[in-house]
Amino acid sequence: MRPVVSLAAGCVPVAAAWLMGCVSPVPLTLSESFSDPTTRPVDAPHPPKRPPNAPPCAAIVDRLADVRPDPGLLGNVAGRPVRAPENVDSWLTNVMSGLGSRGIVVSFDSNPTRAVDPLMTSVTLKLAWVSDLHTSKNATTLLHVRVKRGDRVVTERDYRGADTAINWSSGDGELQRMVDRSFGRALDQIAVDLRAACDAR
Repeated sequence: MRPVVSLAAGCVPVAAAWLMGCVSPVPLTLSESFSDPTTRPVDAPHPPKRPPNAPPCAAIVDRLADVRPDPGLLGNVAGRPVRAPENVDSWLTNVMSGLGSRGIVVSFDSNPTRAVDPLMTSVTLKLAWVSDLHTSKNATTLLHVRVKRGDRVVTERDYRGADTAINWSSGDGELQRMVDRSFGRALDQIAVDLRAACDAR
C-alpha cells in the first residue's frame, strides 16, 4: 500500500499547481475568421423598413485601427491565456463584412454602388477581452466608429457588444463563437445608425 499512497500524495501538488496556474498551460488562439451569428433578441424592436425604391445603403470602410494596449492578448480563461489573431486588419475586415447581412453594402477603399457622397466609415478596435468566473465565461468588445459624408461627421460613438456562455470546455471553438456573438451585437447597433444616416441624406 505504501507505493500507492506515495503516488497519490505526489499527484496532489501537481493537480493543485495546475489549478493555481503554476503549470504553464497551452494558450488558446482565435482565428481571423468571423462567423456571423444571429444576435438580435426576439423581442427587440425592428428597425424601420426603407422604401422599396430607396438606393442601397452603402458604407465604405476607409480606416481600420487597433488601439488596444496589448494587441496579442485577449484575456485568460480556465487558467489559459487567450491570444488574438495575428493579423488584426484581416480580423476586423471579416468582422465589418458582417454588416452585409444587416442591410449595409459594405466595402473597403472602393465604391461599388458608385454613390456620389458615400458614407466613409472609420473603425477603431478599443477592446476585445474574454474572462471566466466560476462556470461561465464572458466576451466583451468595443468598437469606435466615425461616419462622415464628405467633410461632415454624421455620427461618432462607441459600440459595445457582450456575450456570456457556460464554460463547457474552454475550447478554441467555444471562445471563437462567443467573441463572434459579441462582435455581432456591436454590428447590430452600427447597422441601425448607418441605415439612419443613409435615410437622412
